[in-house]
Amino acid sequence: MLVKIPLGRGFEECEVEDSRIQAHLEPLWPAPVDPEVCVEKTLSNPIGSKSLSKLAKKASKIVIISSDNTRPVPSKITLPRLVEKIKEESSSASIRLLVATGLHDWSPSESELSEKFGPALDCLDEVVVHSAKNDGSLLNLGSLSSGNRLYVNTLLKEASLIIAEGYIEGHFFAGFTGGPKSILPGVSGVETIMNNHSPRNIDHANARCGIAEGNPIYEEMREAACLANLSFILNVVLDADKRILAAFAGDPVEAHRNGCVFTLECCRVKPVLGDIVVTSNGGYPLDRNLYQLVKGISNGALTAKEGGVIVACGECMDGVGHQGFYEMLSSSNSPGDFLKRLRAGEIWREAQWEAQVLAKVLEKLHVIVVSRGVDSKTVESMHMMHAKTLKEGLEIALSLKPQGKITLLPDGPSVIPLP
Repeated sequence: MLVKIPLGRGFEECEVEDSRIQAHLEPLWPAPVDPEVCVEKTLSNPIGSKSLSKLAKKASKIVIISSDNTRPVPSKITLPRLVEKIKEESSSASIRLLVATGLHDWSPSESELSEKFGPALDCLDEVVVHSAKNDGSLLNLGSLSSGNRLYVNTLLKEASLIIAEGYIEGHFFAGFTGGPKSILPGVSGVETIMNNHSPRNIDHANARCGIAEGNPIYEEMREAACLANLSFILNVVLDADKRILAAFAGDPVEAHRNGCVFTLECCRVKPVLGDIVVTSNGGYPLDRNLYQLVKGISNGALTAKEGGVIVACGECMDGVGHQGFYEMLSSSNSPGDFLKRLRAGEIWREAQWEAQVLAKVLEKLHVIVVSRGVDSKTVESMHMMHAKTLKEGLEIALSLKPQGKITLLPDGPSVIPLP
């Protein structure tokens, strides 16, 4: 069998004996739709909300929140439609685009913004890239029910209408992407994000892919979106080729809930536990760095036997992606040592949640990173193994599990493994 696993803008390929493959877990995608028609239809029939043009009618300052280049939101399609709807009833309103970077240790350049958003940028009054660490650009909106103080970008306070675009798939600890994540962590301050992604919350049994209700991380994100006055969302669901399958627009809670239901119908798979799990981060742009690759690794862990091996493919064109993430693991004697210190309160540092999720996997499983963007020394210092090709990665895995059966998750973040 020829196994093809997404990596960057292409694939890693390797032949594997048919008898080795015990499961091939992928979403059951419906046929793709005409993206322009789909987006127009959902904007014309919003869920639980007035139309965007009516909401914009009396708004003088409008903020549209969108993700940065690490996310595959098809903004060249969605952003122009949002602007058109706004200008139907509010031609004089100022429209600002706020790029949600969360705590990503990277800021898009002008050329990268142009690549993502296209000509629609010319229709905007201003583009602002959020900085979670710039106290001068943050405003305290008050405390959430957890006691966490909600710091957000000051543009939200100035806005008379706040809109967010995004995409929905399972998220490894927030349950789902899209919806309230545009606010928290998207345009929140570092303190707010750190508290939301606390070790206690990350360790919660419901802080996992495909679960929203009862998930303390998701529920606080939803509360934050309400307090920040997020009024309207446009979220899409994408297939493995990043084509639009469905769109959900309207009330941030109701529209996102409907999108999550659709996503579960497409992406929920019954875990088939393998001795070896081969996965990826779905290729570009989500596999830009090792930090993001944890998403695919964590989903792979949900379909692996204890003591098994995960072979995770990621281009990692930007290397590790977050220095703190690297340092926390590389400076620890073992994954267990890191977790012990983290839970004891000895560590409180950005990106600790990513390190925590990965360390929890590494306590039970071997991980082989297939990448040419990070070197062996870096990967091995983080308690993982390294391979430059999928073939090499599988050879290492089979040396650890000579009789091992393989479960394939070609696009790790796109599936939602739930019993």
